[in-house]
Amino acid sequence: MSEAPRRKPLNPTLRLLVRSWKAAVGFLAGLGVILGFVFHPPWGGGSSSSASDTKTASQACPGVSEGRISKLSTDPPIRLDDYWGLHPGSRQTKVSKARLKSLGRVVHFRVDLNGYRGKDITVWWWMLTPNGAPVPEPTLRRQLAFGLTPHDCTTGGARDIWAELPKRNGRFRVEVQLVDPGGEQLDFARTKPFAVTKPRT
Repeated sequence: MSEAPRRKPLNPTLRLLVRSWKAAVGFLAGLGVILGFVFHPPWGGGSSSSASDTKTASQACPGVSEGRISKLSTDPPIRLDDYWGLHPGSRQTKVSKARLKSLGRVVHFRVDLNGYRGKDITVWWWMLTPNGAPVPEPTLRRQLAFGLTPHDCTTGGARDIWAELPKRNGRFRVEVQLVDPGGEQLDFARTKPFAVTKPRT
């Protein structure tokens, strides 16, 4: 019997192309598996933004958010420039000389906040008549005293502001308001009525 014809060996160049093609297919298959785990991880239920939202939610302060103002008291009248001399951190720029000589009352009070960590809270003041009506002077109505951003869920402390007095005789009182980031009033408190007597010239 005659021997079966032997297969003709592949050309070396063709053999190299076949091996390269198989390697490329294997690489692409492996890359597909890796990308599948990255974009659709078996342990997660959503994207990275969902993980970020979960982290933010877990850092929210527990309990009910609330703010309180208490323990109001006032000092005798003092000029604005003298008040700033005692409290340099409260000094503002671009203030007229006439305003620096204006008389006001220093109002002391306590602020207590719960649930507002990292949120901007503002404190405002109004000059009122003894029965609680706002005075007509625009510069003595809803004046921003200062803002604060708590670093803890529960915080509190003593603060004070300078409230300008009307340039006329009468009896008045100061209202201090605590306002949340949305503009809603959290709390307010009023001083006892006090007398203002216009200095004689």
